[in-house]
Amino acid sequence: MGGGQVGVCDPLLPPTKSVMEANIREWLAAYVDRRARLASEASEFQCDQDCARPGCKSPDMQVPVSLVDIVATARHRGESVSALYRCHYVLGLFYNDTDYCLRTVSLKLQKPCLFLAEDLCSLYPVRPLPCMLFPEVLVHRGTFEEQAKNEQFRDYLCMHRALTITPDRARVLSTLRKMLERESLVTSYYLFGQGLCHIDFTELIPELLSGKRGEAGVPAGSKLPGAASLPEPRPDLSEEKPAPATHQVLEEFFQGHIAGHPPFAAVSEKIAGLDSSEAQAQFLKSMQDDRLYKKLRQHSDDRALVFRFTNGRLKPMRRAVLPAEYKFYA
Repeated sequence: MGGGQVGVCDPLLPPTKSVMEANIREWLAAYVDRRARLASEASEFQCDQDCARPGCKSPDMQVPVSLVDIVATARHRGESVSALYRCHYVLGLFYNDTDYCLRTVSLKLQKPCLFLAEDLCSLYPVRPLPCMLFPEVLVHRGTFEEQAKNEQFRDYLCMHRALTITPDRARVLSTLRKMLERESLVTSYYLFGQGLCHIDFTELIPELLSGKRGEAGVPAGSKLPGAASLPEPRPDLSEEKPAPATHQVLEEFFQGHIAGHPPFAAVSEKIAGLDSSEAQAQFLKSMQDDRLYKKLRQHSDDRALVFRFTNGRLKPMRRAVLPAEYKFYA
């Protein structure tokens, strides 16, 4: 997935702004064009004509995005990166596949998606990779049938009909998933100086679900500096849907008590820096750096950046995020 695959040589950016701008446009245009072509290559999937686009409207379908998405969309719409980010994106939490108490911190689309116009995507050529991958990626992962039973997908017409992928399409999906991984890792590196960033809520989840005011070392009725007050006590959560409810509570706690503190507080400023051609060039050069990608990928599981929230403080540490049974030693 290096620059050679996109068909554009890694630019040795000269100091002149006009040439720098041309190189940025050339590489980014080639890259997003390749994404768009792969999105439909060897695919037999078609959206139902009667689909009301629940994935674009429902807050339950959270769509992670990368800085590639935001920069490409800003250029597609002729807007600044900072203005686009303020209106359409937010820093939030995503489930970690290997540990229920971990949440991965990532950029994501605000919901309902404001790019949806009369049930059509207004930025279709540069839409985020997760939008391109759904729902075929569920078949590729082997989770389609299981996910189709989820209440969350009740109104998704594509989840209630047979969906298969050919071997050729499976190879394309593998390529798109590698592109997504690379974008995610380099985005996190730009924002946090590390690979993927996680928060460990092990000590927080039981107290938040209990509806207490003095959760996680935060005195009742108080708030962390620069943060909103804690949410009001909640009634007992239904045992039928504990995971979505828990995630919603954690998301609210993150936005009210964690997002305003380092290193998360600096995200908006770093994204605003991408308004300049120079900063965009440096980020896109990172996207093309195979050695950086390999390093970030190697450390994404065994030396991940994990913040643990204890006694009202975020404590950063490096640790493995894979369960012990996933670790293999020579």
